[in-house]
Amino acid sequence: MIVVHVKIYPVTDSRQRDEFVRRLFGAFCAREGLDEVAATRRDEATVEAFLALRCRGLRAHSVGTYRSVLVRESAAKSADRSRYSGSPAPAPYSDVEIAALFAVARSQNSELRVHNALVLLATTLGAGLRPRELAHLQRADVTVVDGECHVVVHGPRPRLVPVLAPYDTELLAIAVARPHYLFRPGATRRDTKNLVGEIAQRLVRDPSDVALSTGRARSSYLCAHLERGTALYQLCELSGLEDVGSLLRYARHVPSAPQSKSALAQAARK
Repeated sequence: MIVVHVKIYPVTDSRQRDEFVRRLFGAFCAREGLDEVAATRRDEATVEAFLALRCRGLRAHSVGTYRSVLVRESAAKSADRSRYSGSPAPAPYSDVEIAALFAVARSQNSELRVHNALVLLATTLGAGLRPRELAHLQRADVTVVDGECHVVVHGPRPRLVPVLAPYDTELLAIAVARPHYLFRPGATRRDTKNLVGEIAQRLVRDPSDVALSTGRARSSYLCAHLERGTALYQLCELSGLEDVGSLLRYARHVPSAPQSKSALAQAARK
């Protein structure tokens, strides 16, 4: 067991103490094979690992002091980074691209491929489903509530999602044609998003045609709601997001939407 000897500094020597903690943390990162970026970033997990592995001999209040030094500087760096825009979500499809995607879907060389492609498009563009949620979708999960087509989503974030037009009509037609399953037989036994990705990649299309991406399709769904002015808390519930701040990546593609987490939170409270 490695024990760190406690150094006691007077209050006036706080800068010397902070420098000592930084050097100790840097040595830990180097010993553990972490790069300089990780040592500078000082994320919570690395800081806690440092305290648990390298500071076992310290008293609780000393450990707290070390944590305070590292977390305080990490927060300052995070605040500095927050001035820069985060990376946006995948770009939503344009109307022309969506029309091309449906044309590709309907031109497949087998009924099963046509069916799978149309289900992918209707549920991702129309309901914002994630790949794993889509793979578990059954015919019984497509229902009509108050005259509108809805999808029952199972999994970690269960919810009832109204399907956007015109994808609602497409999905209802598919559900009628396939009374026993919706996506494909045996899909529920493959709990992996790779299943959906494989189907999208295997679609027969011209290399110049737009590719089907569930990430872009979900982005299209969220951006459509942002453009319509859907209440932000409601949009989070419909899309299975934890908080309105998660919408910022998508708001980057919608000029009329709030463009910061604080603005999103303020808009959500209205």
